[in-house]
Amino acid sequence: KMLKPLKKKIIVELIEKERTTTSGILLSSADPHEVSKGLVLAIGSDVEEVKVGDYILPNWNKAPKTVFEGQDFYVVDEEDVVLIFGDENT
Repeated sequence: KMLKPLKKKIIVELIEKERTTTSGILLSSADPHEVSKGLVLAIGSDVEEVKVGDYILPNWNKAPKTVFEGQDFYVVDEEDVVLIFGDENT
């Protein structure tokens, strides 16, 4: 099974932002408002600038969360993408 977004919609997996406390403990957050980027898993047929595999910074306030087969995903309109990182190392 797979998710297939329509038109200018993009399916994004949240990439959790890791933070380290002063004592060296790694913390992660699933709150999208604290996340720096998401991984593009699928794109609709009318998406022009974003491709599958890109890391993006969407406007998380406009990205509704959906659950599919127990995993959380976010649905983003292409116009709500603020930045494209290209890949994780960029």
